[in-house]
Amino acid sequence: MVMSERARRLEEAWVAAQLVRLAAHAGLRRAASPFHTDARFLAWLDADLQGRAHAGEGWPAERVEGVAEALRARVAAVRLRVRSGEGAVREQAPPVRGTVAQTLDDADAARCAPRLRQAIAAGAGRELWDDDCESWVKLPPGLPTGRFVALTVAGESMQPLFHPGDVVLVKLGEAVTRDTVVVARVPDGGYVVKRVGQVTRGRLELHSLNAAFPPVTVMREPGVVVGTVVMRWCEHAPAERGRSGVS
Repeated sequence: MVMSERARRLEEAWVAAQLVRLAAHAGLRRAASPFHTDARFLAWLDADLQGRAHAGEGWPAERVEGVAEALRARVAAVRLRVRSGEGAVREQAPPVRGTVAQTLDDADAARCAPRLRQAIAAGAGRELWDDDCESWVKLPPGLPTGRFVALTVAGESMQPLFHPGDVVLVKLGEAVTRDTVVVARVPDGGYVVKRVGQVTRGRLELHSLNAAFPPVTVMREPGVVVGTVVMRWCEHAPAERGRSGVS
């Protein structure tokens, strides 16, 4: 579902208000919380509760779950150094046609990233570089220099940070750092997007954010690591997250 800019701003304002409320109520559960003796906070809480009661506002479980997931996603994005793209992905038709490998240099010169239609975490498939490039993604300002590709996420293993259909921007390169997110090729499993755990001279341990998925270990060989995820574009409203499937 694609949200309009106005709807997105209203949703963000609602989420911000709910995060404040969730934090306040969580703080009250601690016996030693200073909130119990803060007159300004107690006055705000009283006004907030009365205002919501008069408006008939409740706390539907689905909405609360969506807000909590949005908070977890924001925390994960900061910890793993993944920026959030503003609005929808800005795409344009490439002036040259060909595979990703053939158009990568031209896209780099135009401050763009080839967008691959092959989804990551979708099982074994052809090499990413052999994918036909039908569009470029315009790079936002402030990104480090380097070459990039844009990929679509599939599967459930990286929820709540990534959802099926999200677009991620990957800075190409085989260098890896613990607690970042990389796109890597796993034996007989195609390409995956994972958090980097333990790093040794010969192996990488890759983790999912969704605890239902076990870690994956890959050898540190040429071509295994595609690059590091530096940005994501997510068009899911918080209340809708968690209802579609990831890996």
